[in-house]
Amino acid sequence: MDIKETGKKLKPFAPVLSVALVTACVAGSLSGYEAPVYAATQEETPAKKEETKEKKEEKKTAAKGSFDLEDGVYKGTGTGYAGDITVSVLIKDKQIVSIDILSSSDDAAFFTRAKAVIDKIIEGQTLDVDTVSGATFSSRGIISAVKNALTGEKDTSETGQAQSGQTGAAAGSSTSVAQVEDAAAYKDGTYYGSGTGFGGPLKVMVEISGGKIASIQIVENSDGSDYISKAASLINSIITTQSTNVDTVSGATYSSVGIIQAVRDALSQAAVNGTSDSTQNNNNNSNNNSSSDDDHSTVTGTVPYKEGIYYGTAEGYSGDVSVAVVIQEKTIKAILITESSDDEAFFNRAMDVVKKVIRTQKTDDVDTVSGATYSSKGLLNAIKNALKQAEKVTNGESIDEKPDLTDLKELIERAEKLEEDKYTETSWAVLQTRLADAQEALEETKQTIVDKAVEKLKTAIAQLESKDGKDEENTKYVSGTYEVTVPCTPDEDGNFEEYNLTMTVTIRDDKIVAITDITGDGDSSNDRYIKKAVNGTSSIKGVVSQIIDKGMPEDIDTVSRATCSSNAILEGCKKVLEEAERPTDMEAE
Repeated sequence: MDIKETGKKLKPFAPVLSVALVTACVAGSLSGYEAPVYAATQEETPAKKEETKEKKEEKKTAAKGSFDLEDGVYKGTGTGYAGDITVSVLIKDKQIVSIDILSSSDDAAFFTRAKAVIDKIIEGQTLDVDTVSGATFSSRGIISAVKNALTGEKDTSETGQAQSGQTGAAAGSSTSVAQVEDAAAYKDGTYYGSGTGFGGPLKVMVEISGGKIASIQIVENSDGSDYISKAASLINSIITTQSTNVDTVSGATYSSVGIIQAVRDALSQAAVNGTSDSTQNNNNNSNNNSSSDDDHSTVTGTVPYKEGIYYGTAEGYSGDVSVAVVIQEKTIKAILITESSDDEAFFNRAMDVVKKVIRTQKTDDVDTVSGATYSSKGLLNAIKNALKQAEKVTNGESIDEKPDLTDLKELIERAEKLEEDKYTETSWAVLQTRLADAQEALEETKQTIVDKAVEKLKTAIAQLESKDGKDEENTKYVSGTYEVTVPCTPDEDGNFEEYNLTMTVTIRDDKIVAITDITGDGDSSNDRYIKKAVNGTSSIKGVVSQIIDKGMPEDIDTVSRATCSSNAILEGCKKVLEEAERPTDMEAE
């Protein structure tokens, strides 16, 4: 298969950023509005009681809101890069509980980055926060929309496009590249280079044939699809002129510069004489995120699969590891790491297995790395899964695994049948936001995104408040939202100090319908285990999803290598149920 034809079928993928997934997974269920709120507290030892009390007082002071508004959901609009941004802001007890994006015209890649201001606003309970570097207009639009929702003040500014002439402004990125002297000839082979686009790292694959540039493929980028599509048009100019001294594309300047930088970086490795060096990029293919053979002309593989880039995922130590495996001329040319949540020090050590696979062109008889067993095993299994995908393609089988939308469709249908006049305005507004998100998720291709939409919509339905405010007298537990704190104690294999884990649990109709705001007060290194216990991995569901599915913390599987955190979450749910249980008639007397 021609490598150009192969490239047309590839979709650029963005590298995974280190973000607080616990917050994204569990705080997004918007259970903060639920009333009443109870506290189920764990008994403490006298030695720790005073210290814990101090911490709670500090936390209480920091969380105090100052927005003189009634409880409810407020909508507002601001001006982003490409047009209006509309948000809904949930206010409870004079503080911002949550901010949801209802609509936006901005490019998804930059807008996702801009949404970081939401956490800043909620954490500080203020609109006086910095915009996000590289997504200035979008983040400014979000802030203005929240301000409009809370104060009524309208954003009359022009869009970022109008102000910048549609050119963007990524922090630290250059809008031009210097002229260089290109090499007279290049060694045949496939080379990989890195540059910096508008949204971050950008990588290309350059094929040299007959000493000339034969093809250029963008294999990784963080820029928006519109910008990268525009910028990619300069690739033909580079191939036609056999030079990287080409003009950038108007309206996609930063992405253009990133491509030129990356191509020059790749060509610098292939140059026979002369130079093809970028003054801004001296990266090679032995970095932490990718690995390729040092001498492409000598490595010959016998991999019996069609040329292309194939993807695989497997469980590492702290979470899933995802890779992209590049196959050309029956040879594994490169392996790119597209996702990993494992500790960087261990993961870098685990990269030895990637080098061994490229060197031997085999995945069999490749030993895991001592001291980084789980990470290296995860990498190896991810590579194997990518090769299974390659095998399917070679055999003419489809690799387009469509997500299961059955549960999502059923929930949407159920939500659409509900009647607005039966529920409080606040709970109904949250449901409508989650319903809109769920309808968008019908177009998603990833099962994980669909599953999250299911969980959030399910929670919103369960948390609908009846206007009459009547509680179910015949239920075993009193419906409401409870905060609980329990100790997370290491088992015999644990190597961490005991800490307190706090979370919020919502009960409705004798079932646990939401578990949110799960945090630990110990060392920050514990966060990865809490996240893993909550979210699970590709091979096991997180304990939160399991509990909500069953409605009770019974017969729940703990997440391996996050056992203590899993058990702490289960213990917290049990404590809440004890606190929420209705007294019997005799006890009431």
